[in-house]
Amino acid sequence: MPSATAPPRSILNSSSAPCNSPKPPTLSEEERNRQIALHHARLLQYRKDIEARNLASTETLLDLPTSPSASPPEPCAAEVQTVKEALKTFQPSDHDALVEERNIDNRCGYVLCPRENRNQDTSGKYRVLIGRKEKDFKVVTSKEMGRWCSDECGKMALYLRVQLGEEPAWTREWQADKPVELYSEKEQKKAIGHGHAQPAPSIVLARPNSRGEDMQQRLRDLAVERGDKSNIDRMSTKVAVRVKENEKRGQTAPAPPSTADGAEDAIEGYVPKGKRDSKPVAGQEEDVEDVMPTI
Repeated sequence: MPSATAPPRSILNSSSAPCNSPKPPTLSEEERNRQIALHHARLLQYRKDIEARNLASTETLLDLPTSPSASPPEPCAAEVQTVKEALKTFQPSDHDALVEERNIDNRCGYVLCPRENRNQDTSGKYRVLIGRKEKDFKVVTSKEMGRWCSDECGKMALYLRVQLGEEPAWTREWQADKPVELYSEKEQKKAIGHGHAQPAPSIVLARPNSRGEDMQQRLRDLAVERGDKSNIDRMSTKVAVRVKENEKRGQTAPAPPSTADGAEDAIEGYVPKGKRDSKPVAGQEEDVEDVMPTI
């Protein structure tokens, strides 16, 4: 009686336990819409919180500096920290609004300057600023000049502005942003870097022949290793080298070219044939004179 054959086994490893991973629960359309609405509501609330923070920071920066005798290049450390913390969520447009608010109060637009801004009592729209030389001039608007008390404060304020983020704070991780740097801090770092610069290493000048002697010694050692005796003998002997300068010989003036016969009748160096034949050959005149008396 034939035996029953076993079914073929698969060569693939079959998992012993069936995969029973739980499926994510399916949300109803109403629940999904609710979650989307809550997400957008949180974003709007976060944006409103950032705008309220910027408004409060602007009001705080309007009162700086607290001392009327404060120096913009050397501000108070506490006020510097306040400025850096307030400007974290600012955009360039927020900084422009801060400068405008300070100008309305007749104050310099730089946040750490206690002086008044330059009042432009003129109806002109543009002003021409002349530098140390007459050719060094630039044309600026009167409104731009009235934003600061001096060009130095304008430079420090614009240095803060260029470091602000272009994107709104509610679309970026502003907490991880690097705080802004004051222009005075930049100058101090530059001065410290120049003051504590590493001195240049001293250079020891060797004797003129020391380098050549060292090279000759290395070549001799290499020849010894190779067993090349001819090179050893050749490098051991010194060759006397004499340097002789070329003598400067006097230059004689060139002689003018001699005028050949018929050269006055030449046309660009060429003497016509008729002119050449008309000229008597040397010795012919004497023959004519000798013949005439005999006739």
